[in-house]
Amino acid sequence: MRIRFAVAATVWVAVVMLPVIASAQGDLTHDHAAVPNAAVDFGVFPTAPLGPVPCLQAGGIGGPNDPCSYKIHHLTPEEVTILKGGQVTFQIHGGGHGMAIYEVSKDTTRDEVGQFLCPGTDPSTIGDPDAHPCNGATSAGMANAAANHIVLDGHGDVVIVSGTGGVGVVHPNNRVWYEPGRLMSAGGHQFLPGDTVTPTALPGQLITYAFLKTGRYLVICINRSHFLNDWMFGFVNVTGQ
Repeated sequence: MRIRFAVAATVWVAVVMLPVIASAQGDLTHDHAAVPNAAVDFGVFPTAPLGPVPCLQAGGIGGPNDPCSYKIHHLTPEEVTILKGGQVTFQIHGGGHGMAIYEVSKDTTRDEVGQFLCPGTDPSTIGDPDAHPCNGATSAGMANAAANHIVLDGHGDVVIVSGTGGVGVVHPNNRVWYEPGRLMSAGGHQFLPGDTVTPTALPGQLITYAFLKTGRYLVICINRSHFLNDWMFGFVNVTGQ
C-alpha cells in the first residue's frame, strides 16, 4: 500500500510542477526555420563495433546483447521543422525498430520526456556503457523496460502510458502500444525464440507521414527498450509559415 502511495505521489508532483516549468519555455516550434519537407534517420546502421570492449567486437553488434547498442538508438536529426502539409520521411535502419507519432504541447522538451523514461542523463551523451543506468543488456535495464511509465508533456497532460509489456497482452510485449492520441504506428518486429537477433535481421524501411496540422509532435521508437531505456525519440515541429 505504501508503494502505491509513493508512485501516485510522484506522478502528482510531476503533473503539478511541469506546467510551471513549461511557462518559461514557451513555443519551441519556431526555434528553427521551416522547410517544406524533411528526412530523418531512424536509428543507426552499425558497420563496425560501437566502441572498445565491453562493446561486442563481433557477432550481434548493436543487438540487444550488445551493452553499447544504446549508442545507435537515436533519431538524426532529433528535431525537424516543416511547413503545414509537408512530409517527413523516416528511414528505418535495420530491424527491431518501429515508430509511432503523438501530438504534444509546443513547450515539451526532450529532457522532460526523458525523465519519465530513464531518469537522469540523456543516454545519447553517455560514452561509457557502465554509466548508463538503464542499459538494456543489464537486469536493471530489462526491469526498466518492463515497468509502466506515464509520460506527460510540457502542460502536464498524459501523452503515453507504456503499460508493463507483460506476456498475454494483445500486442507483442516488446512494444509500447498506447492508442489514445496516437496518429500512426508502423513497424516493430517481434523477435521470437529461435530468431537470429541482430540489427540486420530485417531490412530497413521508408515511412513517410504528412503533417496537416501545426503543432509539435513526438516521434518514438515503439521498441520498449529503445524508447524507455535509451530515449529513442525525436520531435517534428509543424508551422503555418
